[in-house]
Amino acid sequence: MKSCWATESKLSQAREHYRACFLCEHRCAANRLSGERGPCKADAVARVYKHRIEVGEESELVPSHLFYLSGCDLRCVFCIAEANAFDPRRGQPLTPEFFHKAVAWGRSQGARTLEWVGGEPTIHLPAILEAMADCPDLPPVIWKSDFHFTEEALGLLDGAVDVYLADFKFGNDACARRLAGIKRYVEIVTRNLILASRQGDLIVRHLLMPGHFDCCFRPVVRWMRENLPTAKFSIRDGYLPRWQALHYDEVAMPLPPAVADEARALAGAAGLRLVV
Repeated sequence: MKSCWATESKLSQAREHYRACFLCEHRCAANRLSGERGPCKADAVARVYKHRIEVGEESELVPSHLFYLSGCDLRCVFCIAEANAFDPRRGQPLTPEFFHKAVAWGRSQGARTLEWVGGEPTIHLPAILEAMADCPDLPPVIWKSDFHFTEEALGLLDGAVDVYLADFKFGNDACARRLAGIKRYVEIVTRNLILASRQGDLIVRHLLMPGHFDCCFRPVVRWMRENLPTAKFSIRDGYLPRWQALHYDEVAMPLPPAVADEARALAGAAGLRLVV
């Protein structure tokens, strides 16, 4: 990753979102410095609730050093991070000192890449940019996101990220509203996928969920075929009911094994560029 992105102008623009936050498409304009809280409930302090080396990501990314930040702009009932995703007060503050030491440790453990995850990292974009700007010789940076961010946020990421790892969770707005608590999901995420594809390497990830093959997976495959046919597409089949999923009959059970085979066959027949 080149360091030329880290201009004082860009960092200053990022900090302004603490005064009127437009980082995600809730566009709440909360003054996080004065104690106002938007839907994500975050203040002006980003917190890392864990960081570790992972080998379960896509093969081209591993081993990867993942930094898990607490807090999120979505409210997915099946979230694997559970309470950590929704309480931005969890974890230790992301400071340059902490980040420098953590990155050095990751290198010593053989990490090839550095990945920001959540929760949702975009709500903490100013602090992340500050930490990276002050840390020379970073490994390739991966931005794993729900892609519910604004065009303003994506502009701030330009040049700071090597790979966008996008969760394309739902194939329609009704499922997104019911299971994640957001509106205009498809419009927002697909806009950002196209923009990100022009800005860096892109991997589009879809988590298969029980009962959502026809309403979500098929439309996602169709959209990818029609709009980003050469983008890398990752099918994740490890769904287990977590957090509040047991209260929703449709996602209250593990994914049947045969669904993954059917999904890969469908995506392959559509000519998508599958990665594992």
